[in-house]
Amino acid sequence: MRNILFSIMLISFIISCQNQPQKSEKELKSEANLKMAQSFFDNLFTNPEVSKSLLHNDFTFSWMGIIEQGGVLWNRDNLFDEYFKNIIPEILPNGIILNTVDTIYDENGVAIIQEGDAEGKNGEYDNKYVWIFKMKDGLIYSLREYNSDILVATQLYDYKLTPIDN
Repeated sequence: MRNILFSIMLISFIISCQNQPQKSEKELKSEANLKMAQSFFDNLFTNPEVSKSLLHNDFTFSWMGIIEQGGVLWNRDNLFDEYFKNIIPEILPNGIILNTVDTIYDENGVAIIQEGDAEGKNGEYDNKYVWIFKMKDGLIYSLREYNSDILVATQLYDYKLTPIDN
């Protein structure tokens, strides 16, 4: 009787293990994309070589603003050698803390929504960001940054807002 009971329990256990939902290739790729995008940010300032290693050879980055640096395309080399080494430290001399508040991801890319905490060269700079990552060949192929142009213009560059006279 014990053998029969043990056999029934063993068969039930095996069947229940086989019924566990398996992740599809699409789900696995989507999760890998999210992990890669998060790793890019996790290492960006502390270990930039790790972030750079996640970039496709044909990678491009652009901040999508409409002032000075807006729309400029950066590649995997000058993004680190010029943009993050010279431009960002000039306008954010004390660095920035980026806190992720949400993510959207699939097998083609990732959107990361963040809130920043920083002191810009002209005062408090707590912008909100959306970063759009597109993936290709298992690497980050493109990255686009969206945020408030007004905050960038006034707190990081020397633009002044003036009212329009009616």
